[in-house]
Amino acid sequence: MSAFRIYSLHLSQCRAAGELLTEARSFCTRHSKYSQQIRNNNNYIRLLSTGYTSSNKTTSEEVAAKTAGDDALTADGKTSSDFSGTTAKVIKPRPLFPWRSSPYPLPRLVKPTRSNTSPPGDDSDGNSQHMSDEEYYDSDYFTKGGPLGQGWISPMEPWFRVVLFASSINLLNESWLTIALPWKRNEWIKDMEWCFCDAFLRGVNGMIYDTYILDESNDERDRNENIQSDESFDLVLDLDHTIRKHKGITEDNNRRTLDQNEEHCMLQHNLRQLYQSARDHSLPSDVNIVLKTEPVSAQIVSMFPVFGLSRSLVQDHPNLRHSYRNLAKRIDRKNKEKQLEGKEKANLFEIAKIVAQGMDDLMETSAKLSDDGNGLITIIAQVAIHCREVFCVKDVATGEVLQGYPDENPRDVTHLVRFEIVIKDTHLSMDFEKKPELLVGRWQITDWDDLLDGNVWFT
Repeated sequence: MSAFRIYSLHLSQCRAAGELLTEARSFCTRHSKYSQQIRNNNNYIRLLSTGYTSSNKTTSEEVAAKTAGDDALTADGKTSSDFSGTTAKVIKPRPLFPWRSSPYPLPRLVKPTRSNTSPPGDDSDGNSQHMSDEEYYDSDYFTKGGPLGQGWISPMEPWFRVVLFASSINLLNESWLTIALPWKRNEWIKDMEWCFCDAFLRGVNGMIYDTYILDESNDERDRNENIQSDESFDLVLDLDHTIRKHKGITEDNNRRTLDQNEEHCMLQHNLRQLYQSARDHSLPSDVNIVLKTEPVSAQIVSMFPVFGLSRSLVQDHPNLRHSYRNLAKRIDRKNKEKQLEGKEKANLFEIAKIVAQGMDDLMETSAKLSDDGNGLITIIAQVAIHCREVFCVKDVATGEVLQGYPDENPRDVTHLVRFEIVIKDTHLSMDFEKKPELLVGRWQITDWDDLLDGNVWFT
């Protein structure tokens, strides 16, 4: 099967272009109808799923244990562990709410500079410190994938990221015409960004409710009561909650239900488990968490497709995790063959042919392994959500600030939230009675602020 057949646009056979945007507008409008609509219609399942969010349990527990042990931030931003010379100062474990409340973007999003001048149109920040070439390429921007994030060997060129972004929008059933027209494209992007804002707040609130509040009181109140909205579409998460002494690890029916319905959870299992592990393994004591977050704006930092793979498919077939690494090895072998022939390297056409064949093979493999015979494509989006935020975690007994800031002054912070969604390509299905189309699934939050290092599963 040719790569053209798999990746070309089938407008007449896909869902009507703009249907996804229409669904987004049904609950992400900026007019006064928003507040009433949110109360009456919580069923915006196709774009942003309800509930909140699985795969490797051990990884998230290790991250939580490490974070709880030595990454608790104090009011002045220092870590809770202090080493002097060869003697380590031992500090007792403290309750921890894994959260990054910082006015600075993640280091991997800021391209460093090597000289006093930077080429126009690059990603560098004017406030970046100058550094040597070695330090330059060892920076997080290059080692952690830059705007694309963990799982990428480099940030790639800006034009290539634009191609990935446009392809992702098209796979979400938007026409190439919408993508090509700036005002149409910007309208789609703006609506999506506010939808991501809404999902982020509801995901955080759901996590707090299910991990801390419900775990303590079994109070079946509305999990969204901490989220407020007004006529100007201002969303606010307002939480002031005291966590009582925890008496050990518990396993409740609510947690089992979430794990059994992973597809419908807004937060992915590993992210849920990070907070549950921090809750279970923290020192039993009363702490008060104040978290007030009001999104001001949002920006989609990157969006890219992963053809032929999904998180659940890789979980069921771990050997698929190396599919893209193996594809890169094929290209390396081709380059070595060309060098033996006296040529410098494979040309662009030869590389494109290898990539197209590899993508075809991945799509066919995913169709054979999936339950319904459809090829799988995962879209991963990373969104910077700029907020005005108050964050503080205090020990109730001593009044000591364990995380955040002691005052209640709102600060400008940015959260980088990672979303993913699975799309089923029915073109590969053997059911010829079905009309070929792209079936869009549900968005799920898989990480924020790189607490799980991207929660990567495809490399």
